[in-house]
Amino acid sequence: MTEPVTEKTAMIVVGTGAAGITAALDLARSGREVHLVEREYTLGGQVLSLDKLYPTDHCAFCPLWTEVRNCVLHPLVTIHTASEVQQVKASGGLLTVSVRRKPHYIDQARCILCGRCVPVCPQDAVHPGPEHAYPQAYFIDADACDGCGACVETCPTSAVDLSLKTEDITLEAGGVVWATGFEDHDLSSFEEFGYGAHPDILSSLQFEDLIAEAGANKGLVLKKSTGSPPASVAFIQCAGARDTRIFSYCSAVCCMHALKQAQWVKRRSPETGCTIFFTDMRTEGRHYYDYYLKHTKESALELVRARPGLIHPMPDGSGIAIKYEDTLTRKRLIRVFDMVVLNGALRPSLASGNTRFSPGTDSQGLLSGLCGRMYACGFCKEPMDVESSAVQASSAAVRACMEETPDDK
Repeated sequence: MTEPVTEKTAMIVVGTGAAGITAALDLARSGREVHLVEREYTLGGQVLSLDKLYPTDHCAFCPLWTEVRNCVLHPLVTIHTASEVQQVKASGGLLTVSVRRKPHYIDQARCILCGRCVPVCPQDAVHPGPEHAYPQAYFIDADACDGCGACVETCPTSAVDLSLKTEDITLEAGGVVWATGFEDHDLSSFEEFGYGAHPDILSSLQFEDLIAEAGANKGLVLKKSTGSPPASVAFIQCAGARDTRIFSYCSAVCCMHALKQAQWVKRRSPETGCTIFFTDMRTEGRHYYDYYLKHTKESALELVRARPGLIHPMPDGSGIAIKYEDTLTRKRLIRVFDMVVLNGALRPSLASGNTRFSPGTDSQGLLSGLCGRMYACGFCKEPMDVESSAVQASSAAVRACMEETPDDK
C-alpha cells in the first residue's frame, strides 16, 4: 500500500549554500521536519569562498550567517555535516535515502580554536574551518588521519576522540531538495589556458580567496609567486564555458564576477592595471548593468572583446603572455601580464556517493526519476547567482510542500 505524504513527513535538503539554507528554513517554517545534509564540515557552501557580493559589494557571508544560525537553532532542522547521500530509493510512496557520515573527531562544542593540534599532526590532517564559517571549530580530515593520537594528547579540552567511525544512516522522507551548488573544474589538461604552468594563473575562486579581506593576505593584492603587488591582472572570460570540449553552456555569473574582482583590485591597488577579455558582457540581473557602467568608468577597467587562444608563462619569468585577436580591431596581439584569472569553468555539482552528475544538461530529467519527489534548485540545476538561487530554493520548497501525494508515473 502506498503511504501518503503528509504535512508531518520529513524532507531532506542536500547542500547548505544559499539555496540549501533557504529551502531548509522555508520547509521548517512550514512545519516540516528537515534533514539538512552537507558533505563539508561547515555550513555555507560556496558562499564561504566569496569575499563580496555584487551589485552591492557587501560582505558575501554576512547575510547568510543569520540564516545559517536560524537553521542551527530551529527545532525541526537536523543537521548532518561531513555527510554524503549514497543512494535514493522509492519505498512505499516515500523516499529512502542512504547517507554516509564521516566521524567528527573534534567535538565542536569543546573546541576552543587554540590550534595546538595542527603542528603535532604528522599527516597534516587537522584544519581550521573558514574564518567566518559555522561552526567555528577545527576539523580532522577522516581520509587523511592515520589515528596516531598526537592531537588527542595535546588538546587542552579533551575535544578529540579518534575512536569514532564512519557510519551509514538511513533517512525516510517525502522528498529531496538538491541544492549542491557548483565546483571549480580543473583546466590543467587544456594546455592553451596554461593552468598549473605558473602559480599566478588562477581560477576565479582561487583569486577570490587570494584577495579576500578575511583571507591570508587580508585584502592585499599580491602575486602568489613572489608575494609582491602585480602591475597588471588579466581576467579571461569563458575559460571553460561556452566550449563544446568542456561546458557548452554559459556559467552565468562570470561576467559580473570578473567586474567585481577587477574593481576591487583597483580599489585596493589603484596602480594595478586590470584587463577583462570577454566574449560578450552579460549583465542580466537587477542593477547589474548599472554596476557595469559605474565600475568600468570609475575604476578605469580595460575591456577587450576577445577569446585568447594561448596563455603561456614567459621563458624568462617576466610574466604571463596572452595571445589573442581583438575582434573589434581585427588585430592579433600578444601582451604580458603579471597575473591571469581564468573565469568560467564552474561545474554544477550533484553529488551522490562517488558519482558526480552534471545536471546542467538534463537536471530535471535526472532529478524527477523517483516518484517525482526530487527537486533541484540553485546552481546545481542551472548556473545562477546567489540571489536567484535563494529565490529558486523557496520555489522548490513550496513545490515540495504542495505535492501532498507522490507521483508514481
